[in-house]
Amino acid sequence: MIKRILFSLILVSSSLYAQDSYDKLASELSAKSEGIKKLAIIPFSYADNTSSVKDGSVIAERLTMKLINMQRFEIIERSVLNKVLDELKLQNSGVIDAGSAKELGKVLGVDALITGTLIPTASGIEVNARVIKTDTAQAIAASQVTVQKDWYGGDVQQMPQKQSYQPEPQAQKAQTSYVRSPNEYGFFDVMIGAGSQTMDIKWDVNKYGGAEMKALTATGAGPVGLRVGGFGKGIVGGDFEFSVSKHYSDRQTTYVSGLPVALPAGFIDATSIGLSGDLLFRTMTKAQFYAGLGLGFSINNVKSTSIKDYYNKLLNETAVGFMFRVPIGIRFNADNVTFFMEYRAEINGTTFTRNVSGESNSLTFYGSRFVLGVGSKF
Repeated sequence: MIKRILFSLILVSSSLYAQDSYDKLASELSAKSEGIKKLAIIPFSYADNTSSVKDGSVIAERLTMKLINMQRFEIIERSVLNKVLDELKLQNSGVIDAGSAKELGKVLGVDALITGTLIPTASGIEVNARVIKTDTAQAIAASQVTVQKDWYGGDVQQMPQKQSYQPEPQAQKAQTSYVRSPNEYGFFDVMIGAGSQTMDIKWDVNKYGGAEMKALTATGAGPVGLRVGGFGKGIVGGDFEFSVSKHYSDRQTTYVSGLPVALPAGFIDATSIGLSGDLLFRTMTKAQFYAGLGLGFSINNVKSTSIKDYYNKLLNETAVGFMFRVPIGIRFNADNVTFFMEYRAEINGTTFTRNVSGESNSLTFYGSRFVLGVGSKF
């Protein structure tokens, strides 16, 4: 009977001692944690590289209850903490370094962590606890108490060496160098062309009733110019062209409203500067046949040997026009050299006013031309 009473007194005194120790631990850590609002409490571990998961968890849980009852801090729930520790591949123990402290603070959204070490003694378990700020990994508070082990289990076992937290490396992007396909290339050409040309003139509708001079024959030259473009891996490519061409009407007789009209040579003498581009489609053969559609605009200087303007001077004015063409050709490529031959049907329309207010006469050039070009491939 006496033995039972003594045993009960020992358990009660041990329990009271433990309670006092946890109160002291919570009070000292709280008093020195100014500015801390949100905490996470990490299970403690033994300082000599041994670990009892239960010992560290029991002490951390009792300290958690004391801090919750103080109603000063917001404490992260154990289940949430364990999940985050698992996701970050951190040991569920007090072994936390600067890197993992900052990472936990970021993920959990806490201002500080409470962690520490355990040391077995003759009178119980010495608890060395610290409050660590997560933004600086600096210990701002500490407390040391001895608690009695009044729980079952928790056999001490050898703990694997602690590994410092290392953020998972981001997946390395595959370093691939771009390799151009055999059919992929660019070109820069110098070109020259010639061919048959005609022109239509439609006089102002209001002043001349829209009288027309159709299919006037013309001589001339061009286009002469530069072209840059290229093809991708497939059949589609394109180019941009800068060129100059000449249109000079021959001496001839035409009909206006059924009446013959004799025109001198140079009735229309025009020089066109073209800025245009082509959408091209090719075959994938060694000698590459291609066809396409081209659009652009032109700057046209229109002169005449007989047409006079408002000031009774021979026509000499500049106007903007629009171009449309259909190129069909073949291109040959060597190592760094390219050569092409092309037929194109081309239309270039512009206007002239003779410097007469309100007058607008349309002028359209038609051409069926053959163009040759040579250049560099890149």
